[in-house]
Amino acid sequence: MGVDSKDVAAALKAEVFPVLRAAGFSQFKTRTAWRIDTDTIAVVDFRSLGSYLGSAVGATSHSFGTVAGLYFKAVHATPWAKEPLPARPDEWRCHARRVLRKGFFQLWCWRPDVWYVNRKGTNLESVIGDTVGAVRKQALPWLDDLGDISRALQVFESRDEGSMLPGIMHEILGGGMDSFDRAEISSALALALGDRERAREAWLRVLANPYYETLSDLRTLAAERIALIQGSEAQR
Repeated sequence: MGVDSKDVAAALKAEVFPVLRAAGFSQFKTRTAWRIDTDTIAVVDFRSLGSYLGSAVGATSHSFGTVAGLYFKAVHATPWAKEPLPARPDEWRCHARRVLRKGFFQLWCWRPDVWYVNRKGTNLESVIGDTVGAVRKQALPWLDDLGDISRALQVFESRDEGSMLPGIMHEILGGGMDSFDRAEISSALALALGDRERAREAWLRVLANPYYETLSDLRTLAAERIALIQGSEAQR
């Protein structure tokens, strides 16, 4: 008798969700948990691979990956913000994301970001136990670290996105250094901290980035954001 995604979801709910609940997560769906804080919304998602991706990486459909994400409320408080703050953002929409790594080698699935559950489920207990460890040692400390928006701003201004292996991102920070998407986050965090000069500098770095020399639409938007920042300063 085998197992399926429902069995894996039940095991996650029984063993992993209590760890998240003890860390302040209060909203849950089948495979996703949210923690609502003053400045951020933290998300941890345990995504089933499904048959297509599972077969592509040599894993069962009910094997899964685990990703932690942080959504910064400040992005919706900028002078140019138009979209409302989502109550429970999906993990893939988060501004900072960290792909968790399993802590043991699995012969039938080499990928460090996939917890392989065999067809009969005989390894499910060990897989869930390792997932608990990954949440405690990787997700929660990272979420707490970047949950301090002053610290998050330092990270977004100075840290490149990280990689585990070619094609497998470890940490995703909204784009490369001095990119438009990175500036959206950095400037919002700086404004939330009351530092308009750092917010302006984020967009100046975009304008100085050679990549955007021929992208007139994005250069125009960057210039408009600088003007809005300067205008809000003048109104104080």
